Amino acid sequence: MIKKPRTKPLKLLKLDSLMQRLMPSHPKYDELQIEFARYSAGFRGEVALDYYLHDLDDNSYLIFHDLRLPRDKDKNYYFQIDCLILHTSFAVLLEVKNFSGDLYFDHHFDQMKRTKNGVDETFPDPVSQVQQQKIYLESWLKRNQLPEIPLYSLVVLTNPKSFITLSPHYGKKAVHIIRTKSLANKVQQISTYHQETLSKKDLSKITSKLLKQHERHNPDILKTYNINHTDIITGVFCPDCNHIPIRRERSTWVCSKCNIKSKDAHIKAIQDYALIYEEPVKNNMLRRFLHINSSTCMKNLLKSMNLTPSGPTNSATYRLPIPE
Repeated sequence: MIKKPRTKPLKLLKLDSLMQRLMPSHPKYDELQIEFARYSAGFRGEVALDYYLHDLDDNSYLIFHDLRLPRDKDKNYYFQIDCLILHTSFAVLLEVKNFSGDLYFDHHFDQMKRTKNGVDETFPDPVSQVQQQKIYLESWLKRNQLPEIPLYSLVVLTNPKSFITLSPHYGKKAVHIIRTKSLANKVQQISTYHQETLSKKDLSKITSKLLKQHERHNPDILKTYNINHTDIITGVFCPDCNHIPIRRERSTWVCSKCNIKSKDAHIKAIQDYALIYEEPVKNNMLRRFLHINSSTCMKNLLKSMNLTPSGPTNSATYRLPIPE
């Protein structure tokens, strides 16, 4: 049973909105494209995992996607788990990788080298990564006074076209690397090693804590890539031809390029604002972004989205919803 569904990473959504609102000639544009491609590939790999997770008995396993939990009680640091499979007698942490090309796992330098199209890239060893996450989860369980259970860690390679090679002394770490098609068998094999130790009450308590303490990663995208606010293209996009800005006439958005009319083209623009800038936001700030002159018009648009202001009238702010 899926207890925490997968959502598209917030950074991926932010990169998408940011790239749409930058000129392709912007000095950071190529870097953003590379980052977007990397995060997109990672997300596709996690989605590809779903097909094989369905092979697990729905009544025996609880599945949590994309958990981000505090490493300390003060929430100064966090650790992330791509997928956690919880059973009454054990739990499995999955680190999901969607790498194509030739993959070389190097024990000596604790890294993985990927060769693709004649280009070499190095990454941290994913086995070491997920083993460290296991240590963090053990500490998290103790800190929250939750039952201790055996924890296992696996690296799941979702791209069937990748070719794997191990360094001569990679040793026992190799058992932690599997293909997606082997996932269900591996988890079921682990289940034969243990007797049930968690009651339904224990599972419910752990589930509640996991969901309560999970915090979605919400980076300041402009600060991350050192991009100025003045570089952002403002206005509302045409939902048909993507022209920007389109103008508002008598409660309707009208595109001067293709003449299409839209009642709700502003929603995407407001979502872009929420993803790119910090909250909360004032009426006049959104008006400038959407190229709207009337404060009443802006107020009505926000009201139509069930968004209400908070604070004194002359300095009221809105908290914009972050897309899932």
